[in-house]
Amino acid sequence: MESKVNYALVGLFVLVLTVVTIVAGMWLASDVRFTRYHPYVVYFTESVAGLNPNAPVKYRGVNVGRVEKMQIDPKNPTRVRILMDIAADTPIRTDTYAMLKVQGLTGIAFVELEGGAKGEPLTSPLPDGTIAEIPSKTSFSNRLDEALSHAAVTIDQIGNRLMALLDQTTIESFHKTLHHLERMTAELDRDKEHLHKILTNADTFSSTLAQAGQSLPMLLNNINRLIKDYDQLSLKLSATAATLTQLGENLEKTSGSVGQDLRKTSRTLEAEIRRLSLAVARAARDLSSLTRKLDNHPNALLYGNPQPPPGPGE
Repeated sequence: MESKVNYALVGLFVLVLTVVTIVAGMWLASDVRFTRYHPYVVYFTESVAGLNPNAPVKYRGVNVGRVEKMQIDPKNPTRVRILMDIAADTPIRTDTYAMLKVQGLTGIAFVELEGGAKGEPLTSPLPDGTIAEIPSKTSFSNRLDEALSHAAVTIDQIGNRLMALLDQTTIESFHKTLHHLERMTAELDRDKEHLHKILTNADTFSSTLAQAGQSLPMLLNNINRLIKDYDQLSLKLSATAATLTQLGENLEKTSGSVGQDLRKTSRTLEAEIRRLSLAVARAARDLSSLTRKLDNHPNALLYGNPQPPPGPGE
């Protein structure tokens, strides 16, 4: 007995399946989403090669949205305007910034959101319908490329300076300098005995000068003592002369001729005492002058009197 097929039910099932398939395809094609999103815009001044519409937007590595639209900024052609849809519950704060990153070796780029300190306020959609802007930072690959470019330029400049430094003229001057140093070293080696004698004489001279410096205070003390002794001697000679004069006057009163002789003798002795006093005074002045010179110029004992300073125009 053959089973009867209900073609009406089969046709209805195929029709329903076809409708469901078409609806599912349209739903998938239209990217129907049930999560609430807020639009944000970011401007990049670097190349956005590898970034496409529907590329993911990540916050610290977590998918929070997608790239909605990419275009050249009509107000500034040096920038690229990226419109993004980001989930409403994403903590976008005032210090949050966007940068481009690449997924591994595929070269597919996406937008990474970073920053957002806990204490900073959240960024909310503007009430007048203006799209909030997230600032951007240069990507690591772009910074690395700029650093390598600067390094290449610096290395090229260093190479040019080295080439300019090592030209033929500089090399010849360097060879001449080495030759002069070699000659000077040879001359010093040849005259090392003479240099040794000079150093020995200098050492001896320094020792002599030190000994003279040690003896100088003793010499000055002796000169000062001599000056004091002269002062005492001068006083005694003056007292002796006065005594002799008084004795002559007394004898003159007592006896005429004998007094006159004694007075002459007293005058002669007084004159001699005065000449002796003058000589001693002159010697004292010379010693005092010598003392002052030695106080001002102790090395005069070895080198003699210092040369007077040159006059105007000399």
